[in-house]
Amino acid sequence: MKIIQALKKQYKHHHLILAGILLLTFVLRFPSLFEPFWYGDEGIFAAVARNLNLGGVLYETAWDNKPPMIYLTYQAIFATFGVSMFWLRLVTIVVVLGTAAVIYEIGQAVLGEKRALVASFIFGLITSLRLVEGNLALTEIFMVLPITLAMLVAIKRNFDLPSLFAAGFLFAIASLYKQVGALEAVALGIFVFLYLKSIKQIFYSAIMMGVGFAIPYVVTVLYFAPKKLVDDYIFAAYTYYRIYLQESPKYAIFINAAKFMAPASAILYGLFNKVRGKVEISHLFLLWLGFSFLGSYFSGRTYGHYLIQAAPAVALTIASIKLPVKLTKAGAIFAIFFFVPLIFLTQTLFRDFLSGGPLNQFKYWANFLDYARGNKSTADYNNYFDGGVNSIMGTLDFLKASGGAGKTVYIWGDWPWLYAIGDLWNPSRYVTSFHVFGVPDGKREVEEDLRANLPVFIIKPKSSIGYFEALEKILSSHYTFVAKVEGSEVWQRK
Repeated sequence: MKIIQALKKQYKHHHLILAGILLLTFVLRFPSLFEPFWYGDEGIFAAVARNLNLGGVLYETAWDNKPPMIYLTYQAIFATFGVSMFWLRLVTIVVVLGTAAVIYEIGQAVLGEKRALVASFIFGLITSLRLVEGNLALTEIFMVLPITLAMLVAIKRNFDLPSLFAAGFLFAIASLYKQVGALEAVALGIFVFLYLKSIKQIFYSAIMMGVGFAIPYVVTVLYFAPKKLVDDYIFAAYTYYRIYLQESPKYAIFINAAKFMAPASAILYGLFNKVRGKVEISHLFLLWLGFSFLGSYFSGRTYGHYLIQAAPAVALTIASIKLPVKLTKAGAIFAIFFFVPLIFLTQTLFRDFLSGGPLNQFKYWANFLDYARGNKSTADYNNYFDGGVNSIMGTLDFLKASGGAGKTVYIWGDWPWLYAIGDLWNPSRYVTSFHVFGVPDGKREVEEDLRANLPVFIIKPKSSIGYFEALEKILSSHYTFVAKVEGSEVWQRK
């Protein structure tokens, strides 16, 4: 009885509500466990990770334009559970639930229990919607956990030196998932400058946070240096990113200026409050919100999952609003220059996702329920996600029947999932054809790799990007056309 009473005191009703919110988040994400192998970016991460598990080396035998952490995460999942969409998405759900719990802890420390529950609910809801492609296991969904942990540690310990060291370390981990994860570190650094009063404290805080941030990068460089892959790592993870930046939308100058208005407004409003001696911890949420949306907008591309970076700050900011809203003149001016650009840019850049989002969500659930009830075939279920899924699975069946599974195969197209689920060894380090076109000397490199190690099969999906003259010459000289599977050509080495 004493144990039960102690548990009742420790776990109050708000903990039960939190458990209910986490359960609801799980239910909302449940259909994602049964999706087919369809999304391109997931397929790239999976192909690279499977190559690493087969003894490959990142950026040397398997290449993609991201920092290392997402591939190491996929590698660990596949090494533990095998190449499985179910387990990949289940781990993703655990990460989302963990982040929601951390957000609750942040909200409880700053806003109180009720508002903390609201923040946790909002985050769980946002990140479970196809509106922001929250069902996918992408970089953003993994990087928000170390970001929120960094904020929690700093807040809980009142921004002391050990907590800022830990926060810097966690921010670095986040940025090793996606480069713009470092922007939240800037938000915390600026807040510490506004919040602390002593110049000495500010100086030592910056040093500790910087050292913590540097350690993961030092370890990363030390790993690649002996393999002479530092240049490849820098090019893949950072230099290649310039291609994204060059794809800004129409009216780029205006758009790019608007991206910085929210962070700049939060900084100026923070300085205004610092002069008045009224900087509150809740102002960190505004800096966090401004810089996380800057990360969402930064590349100029407009995929829905980019918005996930802002989800924790959105949840905490909304939960912190007290009704009725009472604004001073300075607060009203700040709100205009802060929130109007965020609303404008989100609506402008992510129009396609926002306009079809609610309807898409209902269709997504209807597709799952029809399949679960047996009212829809596997082929029709797969076609809802992507028409190429059945072609990939049909080609995999052909390779298994022809003894190609587990062998050396090159795919001239964008079927990276096939490398992972077929245990195929790619003689080239590029797992999609668009990378071959996007990387300087990519075609020459692939030609040399293929001639040095002719694969057993070469597959040309009907969705292949571009004409590759050197590949055609290799096919005519060394290969025989053996089958056309779901519209895709399969060539076997003579």
